[in-house]
Amino acid sequence: MGPLCGARVLDTGCGDGYLARILAARGARVTGIDISPRLIGAARRKDIEGRIDYRVADLTRPLLEEEGAFDSVGSCLVLSDVRNYRAFIATLAGTLKGGGRLVLALDNPYAAVIHHHVADYFATGARNPCRGLWADGIKTYVHHRTLQNYLDAGLAAHLQLRRLVDLEGLSEVRGHTTGLSEEVRFPRFMLLAFVRS
Repeated sequence: MGPLCGARVLDTGCGDGYLARILAARGARVTGIDISPRLIGAARRKDIEGRIDYRVADLTRPLLEEEGAFDSVGSCLVLSDVRNYRAFIATLAGTLKGGGRLVLALDNPYAAVIHHHVADYFATGARNPCRGLWADGIKTYVHHRTLQNYLDAGLAAHLQLRRLVDLEGLSEVRGHTTGLSEEVRFPRFMLLAFVRS
């Protein structure tokens, strides 16, 4: 996400503020936004020092008051939960200063086949209940898209891809297994790093 000390940083889909607190601890001036008032309430309770500006907003709608305001924007494991991912990415891109960085951490799109969420990788738009969140009473879905869908959405939002990183994950995540043997290594997560042109 670039240098954080003194940078203005947006944590999108911040949930209870986990990433926002890490960014603030590294010296960033952080705004955390989530669509859920319940999660924003939890984030505020965990921000004992009151260093982070938490807000409730739908990030599939432009944040006109924050156009070009942030040095960096991060999103951690949110993208597949958002129905209108193109509008979400466009909103995030719009909040960046020229040369600002957007880092998206997401479930590896290819993992949907391994987890048997879809039989056809190209079945864009398929959705499944997010098991872990449903168990917590939060009714949300995981929406399947291809890697190409995400890259095309970033390019359409005038972003330049700077890096794609495959990240190893655990063979068991939130109570379900990959179905792969212990010897097989597969990237469970992915990072996409963009820069606003």
